[in-house]
Amino acid sequence: EMALPNNFAEGLMSFKQGIKDMKRIFNPTGPGLPEADAAMVADAERLYAEAAASTSDSSEETKRAHDEARFRLAWALAHSKKPGHAARAVDLLLPGAHQWCESVLPRDRRYIAAVAHFNDGDYLAARNACEESLSHDPECRQATSLLAAIEDRIAADGVIGIGALGVGAAVLTGVVATLASSRR
Repeated sequence: EMALPNNFAEGLMSFKQGIKDMKRIFNPTGPGLPEADAAMVADAERLYAEAAASTSDSSEETKRAHDEARFRLAWALAHSKKPGHAARAVDLLLPGAHQWCESVLPRDRRYIAAVAHFNDGDYLAARNACEESLSHDPECRQATSLLAAIEDRIAADGVIGIGALGVGAAVLTGVVATLASSRR
């Protein structure tokens, strides 16, 4: 049995909790992405800083080491749950922002960008990056799995949005009805 709220603030809090519960019920846990902890991010930051400091040597091996350190940092940031990390990962991986050597494949860069967008909740950008990754390698199972999880989240968000709109309309109708009856 559900108790009715005593006032508008309690009703609003109850509504917000209901939305959170709906998200938990309808949102799948995702494609089982690994999570990077603070130590992993710090280690990747250190390795990238060391590689960046040695860029005065323009040899192909130094460039490859720099690119791989940059990619490892982007990977760690994309898989971190700390706010702001996903955006930094995307910045590191932006097409055209850096001239990558051949050791870091475009498929992998776009996939990690998709992971970053996914973990940041930007499912449309995640879908675009994932589709770009698949355009480089249509057989990439990780990208295929992530794309399915992204599509599930987009669909679930649509269902939740429609449900929230319906609940909001019902609450508004109830408030209007209460106000109308109290004026009589």
